[in-house]
Amino acid sequence: MKNEIVQLVLTILALVLGCAAEELLPKVSGVGFPVQMAATVFYASKRRVSVSVGFAIAAGAAEDAISGLPPATSVSFFLAVVALARWSEFPNGALVMAYPLYQGWLRLWSGVAYGSFFNRALVAIPFGIATAVATWAVLSLAERSAAIDES
Repeated sequence: MKNEIVQLVLTILALVLGCAAEELLPKVSGVGFPVQMAATVFYASKRRVSVSVGFAIAAGAAEDAISGLPPATSVSFFLAVVALARWSEFPNGALVMAYPLYQGWLRLWSGVAYGSFFNRALVAIPFGIATAVATWAVLSLAERSAAIDES
């Protein structure tokens, strides 16, 4: 019971701090750091399906809210990322591949164009790599510090 409460608190903290980081970190050509998507991939690879799907829905809804996107735009893509990360051999590779596709998904549903899709995809690749590495390290450290999954 205690372990589930600690996991819930860390998950909520990751969601709130991920939203703050996405808003405060710089954007290049309208492309920012995909902190919420990276956290979604982290939880998809480490937790039960119900936890990862719940986090994907919450993170997608938060992403839509802070970005002013139409409802369920990010939620639907984040759920697809959870499926890709769960059945992938290399979940961070799933994130690196998914983030450029997310730029196309946003363009398709919102029509927001800060540049061509190709330019946004090129910017999204290094941003996705940097965010995946940093988010994975921070969330792993937080879980180790909180002694999650230790008897």
